[in-house]
Amino acid sequence: MLLLSVILISLSLSMDNLAVTVAAGCAAHRRVPVGFALKAGGVFSAAHLIMFTGGWLLGSGVGHYVDAFDHWLAFGILVFIGVRMVKESSRPHNEAEKLAGLAGRTLWWLALATSIDAWLVGMGLSFTQAPFGLTAVILTAFVFTTSWAGFYLGVWLGGKFGQRMEALGGIALALLGVKILLEGLGIW
Repeated sequence: MLLLSVILISLSLSMDNLAVTVAAGCAAHRRVPVGFALKAGGVFSAAHLIMFTGGWLLGSGVGHYVDAFDHWLAFGILVFIGVRMVKESSRPHNEAEKLAGLAGRTLWWLALATSIDAWLVGMGLSFTQAPFGLTAVILTAFVFTTSWAGFYLGVWLGGKFGQRMEALGGIALALLGVKILLEGLGIW
């Protein structure tokens, strides 16, 4: 039962990540280098691992401080990037520009926004009998896989439906941010 719990926790922590990477992948309408998708998977996995480990190490000592603003931070990042994607969808630009827009800081901001909940889960699990190493490995594997697959699914959708999909991806990011905020405020 312990392994099943770890798998379910890892799967649940990867779902926001999957939605974000699909939306981000929609911005690239054509071929994307494998190295870029691997980099995206690595960035999202690293962010989740760092946040999960930080939460585990700090335990509940600072949980109430993080819990007070985490939903606002995720909301701000996702809405900002989502609105930017909607605006960018109407501008013509080439694939290199689109990939450059997703690389670097934007990729890290998206990874941060989707990994904040890993901090809280790490804090909560630090008080249980859950094995840290196994949980961290399975979480990292799930996040890497969903990031890579989500990015390519988004690329496929973007290629099939064009700039409309990029705009829808931006809207999806903004709505995900609103959902996270409403959950954090206890409304959802």
